[in-house]
Amino acid sequence: MFRLLTVLLVLWFLYLIREVFPPFIVGGIFAYLLLPLVNQVSTRFRLKPGLAVAIIYILIAGLIVGTSSWFGGAVAEQFTALVAQRNEIVISLVQQVSDAFHWNLDVEHTASDLIASLESSLGSPGEIVHVGGLLSKSLLAVLVCIVSSIYLVVDSRSVGLFMLRFVPKNQHENVIRLSSRMNVMLSKYVRGQIFLIILMSCVAYGFLHFVFHLKYALLIAILSGFLEIIPVLGPFFAISIATIVGVAQHGVQIAIWIILSYWLARLVEDYVVVPRFIGHAVQLHPLAIIFAVLCGEVMAGALGMLIAIPVAASIKEILDFLYPASGERPHATSPETTNPPTATVPLSGIGTVPVPVPTAEAKSTQTVDVTNIEVISTSEGQIDKTSNSNSSEKA
Repeated sequence: MFRLLTVLLVLWFLYLIREVFPPFIVGGIFAYLLLPLVNQVSTRFRLKPGLAVAIIYILIAGLIVGTSSWFGGAVAEQFTALVAQRNEIVISLVQQVSDAFHWNLDVEHTASDLIASLESSLGSPGEIVHVGGLLSKSLLAVLVCIVSSIYLVVDSRSVGLFMLRFVPKNQHENVIRLSSRMNVMLSKYVRGQIFLIILMSCVAYGFLHFVFHLKYALLIAILSGFLEIIPVLGPFFAISIATIVGVAQHGVQIAIWIILSYWLARLVEDYVVVPRFIGHAVQLHPLAIIFAVLCGEVMAGALGMLIAIPVAASIKEILDFLYPASGERPHATSPETTNPPTATVPLSGIGTVPVPVPTAEAKSTQTVDVTNIEVISTSEGQIDKTSNSNSSEKA
């Protein structure tokens, strides 16, 4: 009873401070992306993890500065122009729709109502105090994100060992197996999403700028790429934004061609690019994806929508591990192996952990795949360890 009450109090406290979590979550995602690269650089060039982190962050900062100097000016200019001309865009949109469908609308009155509705829901760009407060809060969040990601990468071993303290020793092998499966799944998902963002941004810019000659094509294309990471709703928002801007500039007739272009791009992405080059990292039913995205939006807004799919996929991996389908061997440790012989095995990002070694009577061969480390236990009680440095050592 006391343990249950403690858990409920902790959950209630976490709910009260939920607004603090977003920068730490984003920092954790960055750390997760950079940790394999840091380990590889540190191992290959024999550098300390802290020095490897510093070098990688300097290179990333240089890449961001270079990209910003190349595209940043054009994107900022288009964004400023879009905000300044928002009233003209809405008026032109209403006029184009009214003329196309022969509606007898009061264009000025309808447009002013739409603008007022948008500003009431999104906030007026002229609210300097609001913008200044939002900017300072965003800068603080970015700083916390960067600092937390650095600490999580440098202290990943300590964090991993700390988490293993709460796991019974006889369950370490199961935890390693489960974390390995989740790590493979999440790595494929994150890499795939980054690739799709870049691909969709380039494709959208290609037909928006060179085919339809839209203003703000670069801004809309980049936005379309980032909206790709929001399943179901993201592509719909991207199509809506591009269509509204296209109709306001070139009339209603262009809307069908913009929608068709996005639809064809999505078909190629879903049926050619993803299966052939990325693979389906998360095996979730479409209804489960929609449900997860909506739950994420309700619980944590935009950030919740971004992390809804990996969280749902992680939960599915845990359930599949604990309750395997019929015909699969359960992963739980049997009572007979509660205190088996153990060997110390290096775990990427954690350090060394004890892994049970089967006794000499074991006839089968077990493989524990931990990120880039393969632990093979044989009937003779030997352990072969293969790491990124391709070194082998008998336990």
